[in-house]
Amino acid sequence: MNKHSEIKKPLLTLFKFHHCLYNNVLDGFTDEETNQRLHENRKINHVKYLAGHLLNSQYGFGFLSGVRFPVKWNELFAPMNHSEAKDDIRYPSIDEIREEWNAIYEPTWEALNRLSMDDLNTIPPKPADKVFENSPVFENTVAGFMTFLNHHQAYHIGQIGILRRGFGKEPMNYD
Repeated sequence: MNKHSEIKKPLLTLFKFHHCLYNNVLDGFTDEETNQRLHENRKINHVKYLAGHLLNSQYGFGFLSGVRFPVKWNELFAPMNHSEAKDDIRYPSIDEIREEWNAIYEPTWEALNRLSMDDLNTIPPKPADKVFENSPVFENTVAGFMTFLNHHQAYHIGQIGILRRGFGKEPMNYD
């Protein structure tokens, strides 16, 4: 296995896996349920916010791979502590959010698959070029940013998985 595939293959595998898990973890939620906070606890995000925030990160994968999508609902789901779950506002439906996720998946997958080792080792394009500039953990490269985004996806999918159980739903399906 060459160094390129050693870096690229796990990043792409996780991207593909998270696509499956995102759809699975949202399965069975009604739109109304996705707007509710578990036990009405305002310290716990609701599913809709988490699903939209994950979508916003998915746009990040597109951005890193050179695909520019019009970012929907950025004011509601912006990354990096620029948004928070809100109550009593009109969010897009969970179906709209999920449809957008699924619509951008294939073009993003194809673009990520085309990235070369040189592409993965470059500094991310602006405005993401300084996000990990001083990070002790993540390299300030496209691959480093993709590594963070993959972790971010797993973290929030796990949160929705816990919320599933709190709402009395079956565990997320891994198939």
